[in-house]
Amino acid sequence: LRRRLNQYQKWVLYGIKYAIPRALNWSKLYEVKQDKNESPSVFLEKLKETARKYTDLKLETEAEPQQLALIFMGQSAPNIKRKLQKLEGEDSRNLNKMLKVARKVYNNREKEEEQRKKK
Repeated sequence: LRRRLNQYQKWVLYGIKYAIPRALNWSKLYEVKQDKNESPSVFLEKLKETARKYTDLKLETEAEPQQLALIFMGQSAPNIKRKLQKLEGEDSRNLNKMLKVARKVYNNREKEEEQRKKK
């Protein structure tokens, strides 16, 4: 009897957890911003984790990463954002290409700061 009662409790909890659709909160994605010393890869992972948690984005499909790419561009650090906005055509929606450009800007930021100080 006790075992059946425990099993029944598990079923009720399972039903409560999975019966109600998860609430979507797209604004959470726009709250994630890239810190000055945060690498683009870490920032993208934070965005993906937030997307999995608060939205219904299927990151494995073709169209969904394009939505994430636009948010990635908009929420990136200012110097990276400027460079990403210059991308055109397919590159402007390709998350992998954007990540490569963002890494390049991130890795060269110290050189750019030194050049500004010299001027």
